[in-house]
Amino acid sequence: MGGEDSEVSDKTVNILLESATFSSAHTSRTSRNLQLFSESSARYERGVDAETCDEFSARAAALMVEVAGGVVCEGVVDVYPAPKQIEPLLFRVERFCEFIGADITRTDIEHILTRLGCEVVEAGAADAAGDPAAVAATSANFSVTPPSYRPDLTREVDLYEEVLRIWGMDRVPSTLPGGRERIGERTREQELAGTINLTLRAGGLNQTMTYAFAAPDDQDRLMMPTEDWQEAVELINPMNSEQSVLRRSIIPGLLRSVAYNQSHGVANVHLYEIGTVFFASEGRKQPKERQVVAAVLAGSWSEAAWNQSRVELDFFDGKGLLENLMRELCVQKLRFKALDVEKAPWLQPGRAAEILAGSKHLGWLGEVHPLACEAFGAAAPVVAFELDLKSVISVAEAARPFKDVPQYPAVDIDLALVVDEQVTAERVEQVLRSAAGALLDELRLFDVYRDVEKVGEGKKSLAFSLSYRAADRTLTSEEVELVHQKVIRKVKGATGAEVRS
Repeated sequence: MGGEDSEVSDKTVNILLESATFSSAHTSRTSRNLQLFSESSARYERGVDAETCDEFSARAAALMVEVAGGVVCEGVVDVYPAPKQIEPLLFRVERFCEFIGADITRTDIEHILTRLGCEVVEAGAADAAGDPAAVAATSANFSVTPPSYRPDLTREVDLYEEVLRIWGMDRVPSTLPGGRERIGERTREQELAGTINLTLRAGGLNQTMTYAFAAPDDQDRLMMPTEDWQEAVELINPMNSEQSVLRRSIIPGLLRSVAYNQSHGVANVHLYEIGTVFFASEGRKQPKERQVVAAVLAGSWSEAAWNQSRVELDFFDGKGLLENLMRELCVQKLRFKALDVEKAPWLQPGRAAEILAGSKHLGWLGEVHPLACEAFGAAAPVVAFELDLKSVISVAEAARPFKDVPQYPAVDIDLALVVDEQVTAERVEQVLRSAAGALLDELRLFDVYRDVEKVGEGKKSLAFSLSYRAADRTLTSEEVELVHQKVIRKVKGATGAEVRS
């Protein structure tokens, strides 16, 4: 850094001027070992041209004479034990044009390299040693010697980069990459992920991307149990305390996006994200990663107009989106099973469901609990769902089963059943389908009715529309009556239902 006894002052008369370069590696290593950094050390770490030391010392001495009126002593001590030898590089014009995919003339190449300070000569007769064939092969090439102040030009491709940079990369025409007898295609997982993206966007959702970093208390604020989510992956060098772990769910990030939009006057927020969540476990070196599909719905699909009122989004809007998604993925035996408060405390009681394909767990759906929304600054109601992408892909099929257009008429019968409040419509529907067998063509729940006086306390009435149809004949009234009575007996015995007249 210099010393107090050796620095220049107003009384200084004689000055010894030194112009030198130093080893980049030694300078870098020493400055870091001593924790002593300066502009000089930073400059020498990057390399200084040793060939210019004499030129710069002469310039500095001339400035001293001009400004301070000094006198330069005769003689220069020059210590340069290992002069730098700059080897010329072969520049093959034809190879360069093939390499970048554009035709640049030899004149332009030579002009650009010369402007960059390179010494350019034709690499022809001198290199070929008088061989006519070699002369013809190399006549279009150059022998290029880079200037001493460009230590980065050590290979032929370095010269390619410099010529292309000056000539203009934007002038290179766009072409498709070549492939010899190879046809690229997406994997099944990529195809299905594309289908998910298209379907959710067609359903009115906007794709977003939230931070993979999360706050350590995100799961607690969401009221989502942590014992089933393993341990959080902690970052060694986090940016801040609010982003010190990797996320275990995408929903907290999406709720923050909802809150941000709502605070800026955007009430209708429809977002989804396909991303990765991370889990750690004791004894495991690397975190476990899982791909999930998550979405949030807030507000309504559209604003109020003269011919329609504003309708808040609810559980069934999310359910409809998922049913449409699973239909596009050709998922069979899709069902929604009601979730208890103990299993999903972050969701509204009675507005939460587990998503299943047969017995395969795919994810969950529900309206986020108001307290969880408040913890993230979002205004309720907010509908959310989160699916395990690997599980969804595992149950997706190439096509839906084909069902021919019916040729024979159906017999439609409405059936109203009074059941206990705790008996779910899903359970009643399972019994109805099982009892009716192959003759049941369609089953639809079209009414739920509760009235203490007419139905009874703790009871509800479920009204179903049943369509009976045979694929090979027209059903007789006797056949339909026989099957329908069997259905009634079965549902009574399995659920304790009573037929409501």
